[in-house]
Amino acid sequence: MSHPRSGRMTPAAWIAVAAAIFASLLASAGAQTAPRIERAGDAGARSVVLIPGLATPGAVWDGTVAALDGEADMHVVTLPGFGGEPPADYGDAGVIRTAVTALIAHAEAEGLNDLVLVGHSMGGQIALQIAAAMPDRVDAVIVVDSAPFYAGLFNPAATPEMARHQGAAMAAQLAGLPHDVYLGQMRRGLPVQSISAEGQAQVMDWVSASDQATVAAAFGEVAGADFSPVLPGVEADVTVLVAWAEGVPVSAPQLADIYRSQYDGLDAVNIRVVEGSRHFIMLDRAPAFHDIVTGIVLNGEGE
Repeated sequence: MSHPRSGRMTPAAWIAVAAAIFASLLASAGAQTAPRIERAGDAGARSVVLIPGLATPGAVWDGTVAALDGEADMHVVTLPGFGGEPPADYGDAGVIRTAVTALIAHAEAEGLNDLVLVGHSMGGQIALQIAAAMPDRVDAVIVVDSAPFYAGLFNPAATPEMARHQGAAMAAQLAGLPHDVYLGQMRRGLPVQSISAEGQAQVMDWVSASDQATVAAAFGEVAGADFSPVLPGVEADVTVLVAWAEGVPVSAPQLADIYRSQYDGLDAVNIRVVEGSRHFIMLDRAPAFHDIVTGIVLNGEGE
């Protein structure tokens, strides 16, 4: 995809400047804020960066790594504080911006090109920001059940200012709960995470292993942000996978339209509804999910 350029700084340019600034901060912080990145597959093949969502380690992509079967150069990310990884002091940068900066630095240091970014939930928005910052390196993005303006999914009248206040309040509330109460609250939300008992148990294990303060802060960032201004800077081909199952208050086509409106800022986007799934599509509909990912990574489908 191509975009007209003007004399103003584009979203990609703004992110690149921010990345340079925060790269220096990361350098001084060292491994304290660096994600753990495990490499698998064929280093000479197409590079794929797999970015998990809230309270989730890189292990969520184990099935995806197996499905690609060594035919891709896979970089599996786990952010500090998630899924048993030691927490970090993110400071003013926050979880998401720190992750974006660190993964840009990783791609540049490793010389990664022709990249496919796969991001689930919060990881989807991290992936889109990376794509906007590195249009020359990123060719495709697969966003798994994520929308750039989270608050707008639940309240069409929501504004970014309203979301900011609500996100900050929710982060403070989650962080301040006694740990057992916090886990109980997270457990009550499991039915929207996975459709199966096994999937729900796995998600709860990851949540229990994650740092409560980090999860609270990251959720506040997701709920309180509008990431859509970055979309015009994304030149990569974008596929958005949307989970739908019985019990959702809108039909699958209606839900697809809601997500399509969220991604209006892209020149083109492929919205694909995956039926019979909750939020963790890679757990609930693993074969269908892996067919989509391998089709894009290995065969360029949808690009």
